[in-house]
Amino acid sequence: MELSQGRVPDISAEPTLRLRKVLANTWRDYIAPLLLLGFFIILVGLPLLMAVLWSLVNPDDPWSYPNPFPPSLSLAQWEFVFKYTDIVPAIITSFTIAPFATLFAFILALPTAYAIGRYEFRGKELIRVLILLPIVLPGMVVALFLSRAFDFFSLSQTFLGLVLGHTLLGLPFMLRLLSTSFAAIPKEISDAASNLGASELTKFRHIYIPLIMPGIFAGAIFTFIVSLEEFALTFVIGTPSFQTIPTVLFRFLGYSFVRTNASVVALLLMAPTTLLLFIADRYLKTNVLAAGYGNL
Repeated sequence: MELSQGRVPDISAEPTLRLRKVLANTWRDYIAPLLLLGFFIILVGLPLLMAVLWSLVNPDDPWSYPNPFPPSLSLAQWEFVFKYTDIVPAIITSFTIAPFATLFAFILALPTAYAIGRYEFRGKELIRVLILLPIVLPGMVVALFLSRAFDFFSLSQTFLGLVLGHTLLGLPFMLRLLSTSFAAIPKEISDAASNLGASELTKFRHIYIPLIMPGIFAGAIFTFIVSLEEFALTFVIGTPSFQTIPTVLFRFLGYSFVRTNASVVALLLMAPTTLLLFIADRYLKTNVLAAGYGNL
C-alpha cells in the first residue's frame, strides 16, 4: 500500500530495531542474571562468610577494626562451644523433638487436609485462613498463651509439651501443603476409580496418597525446619529443663553478646536446614514449595 502511494519504507530504522533487540537479549541473558547473582552474594553469601570467619577467630589473636579479615584462624571457638556449653544435649533434643513434631503434624493434618482439598462446604475459606494464624501471630505471643494452657495441663517443662507446641507451629505448613496437594488431584481420576468400583478408602490408600507424596515430603521438610528453628515457644515452655539449638544460640545473643560463639551455633543450626531446603528444591516443584508459604 505504501509503495503504491509512492512512499519509501524507512530502512534506516532497521539497525535501531536490531540494536534494541541485541540490548534486550544481553540484558535478559547476561546482565540481569549477574545482577541477581551479585544481589544474592551480598544478601546471603556475605553474612554467611562473616559467620564462618567469626567462628574461626583465634582467641589469642582477636579480630578487630580495621582488619578486613581475622589475623589468624583457629578451631578454638568450636572446641569451646562443644566442650563448655550445652550444645551437644541441645542438638540431641532438637533432632528428637523435630521428627515427633513432624509425625504428629502429619497425623493431625491428613484428614483435615483431605476434607479441605476434596470437598466443598460452608466456611471452607475461613478455615483456610485460620490455619495460617500460628504463622501470622508473633511467636512470643503464641508461646505465652500456650504456656498458660500447658501449665493447666502440667505440660510445661516436659518433652511432650515441647513436641505438642512444635506440632502446633508446624501444622499450618503441613495442612496447607497437603490440602493443596489433595485439591490438585484431577477429578477425572477419582471418577474413573469410582466407576471401577473403588471405595473411598481404596481411592485414599491407592490413588490419593501416592499422588500427594510430594506434598507430604514438602510438608515434612517445612515442619521439621520450623521445629529446629523454634525459639520462643521452647524458651517459654521448655527452659531450663530442655535446651535446643536456638535457645543456646540466643544465650550468646543476649546481654553478654559473644559473636564468635554465636557464629558457631548459628552455623550448626543453619547447616541441616539449608541441606533440607536443597533436597526439597532438588526433588519438588516450585509451586509445591510455594504452597508452604501460603502462595497457593
